[in-house]
Amino acid sequence: MVHDLHQDTCGGQEMKGSVIGLVVAGSGLLAVTATSLTGNPAISGKATSVANRTAPGSVPARYERLFNAWGNECDAITPSILAAQLKQESGFNPRAKSPVGAMGIAQFMPGTWQNSGIDGNGDGKKDVWDPEDAIPSAAKYMCSVSRNLKGVPGDKTRLALAGYNAGPGAVQKYRGIPPYKETENYVSTIMASAAKMGQTVGGQGNIAVEAVNYASAQIGKNYVWGGNGDGDGGFDCSGLTKAAFAQAGVALPRVASAQYTYLENDGALVEKDDLSIGDLIFFSQKKRTGSASAADIDHVGIYLGKGHFLNAPRTGAKVRIEKVWWDTYMGAGRVYPKSTNTKEV
Repeated sequence: MVHDLHQDTCGGQEMKGSVIGLVVAGSGLLAVTATSLTGNPAISGKATSVANRTAPGSVPARYERLFNAWGNECDAITPSILAAQLKQESGFNPRAKSPVGAMGIAQFMPGTWQNSGIDGNGDGKKDVWDPEDAIPSAAKYMCSVSRNLKGVPGDKTRLALAGYNAGPGAVQKYRGIPPYKETENYVSTIMASAAKMGQTVGGQGNIAVEAVNYASAQIGKNYVWGGNGDGDGGFDCSGLTKAAFAQAGVALPRVASAQYTYLENDGALVEKDDLSIGDLIFFSQKKRTGSASAADIDHVGIYLGKGHFLNAPRTGAKVRIEKVWWDTYMGAGRVYPKSTNTKEV
């Protein structure tokens, strides 16, 4: 990879990485990386956040964007709940058919599909065998069940799952999860599975969530040398990371090398194999031509998972998501609340 060189206030030489491609998918834009946080990466008008996503590899890659988009349809479900539910229903098999006639990846009965199925991908038809229709329909139906159970005491998610399995009428009758062994097992199995399928955000609590969500909202804004935000017309690399973590209540130093030093003392440096969403990753152009030390760090971005990071790259470019520049990678650090003593194990 060849980098263009530009001077900026990240701490030294600015670098240009490869642009992450975009392809049209349905009615919106789908970033090549499944970790894109630019709102819904597949279906316009639905926002997602880093805390409400399936963990990489927990669902078939071809369905990941659907679960992450439609799993935020209402507060009774999450992407991991929706994914765990359909794993339980069909094992993610879009051609599944039960002995009693339930169909597709979401196992809709014909009557329920007729009343509740939707055209999720906007191709002009609703097809129970098409996951791009069935997954959105399952999310919509779960939210409809949850609304019908308003006033029934208990956890919204568990009640909605019980209503999906046994019918809302049974949940209303018993004012909670019906005492049916099948339904009780259905709810407990999905809740346990979902706990393993959800996205984790290191040990930082809400700091990484808030920082990444703020930074992702800046995608498309201009790179500006020395920029700290809209008042300057855009961001440079360390201006973006400083602003993102300020949103989460942590005051980082201004330049990239100083941010690395800060994390050595008040955060935690992390190994490459332990990278988590929200970690700061650091680079040095000098590494390409020889050895480099922490003092030579000249660029910083926010790791998003799956080898991609959120970056304000160079003069003439915009804030974007792209592949990590491993050839100039210097290390990474994790931001913690100021009150957390990260040096004790």
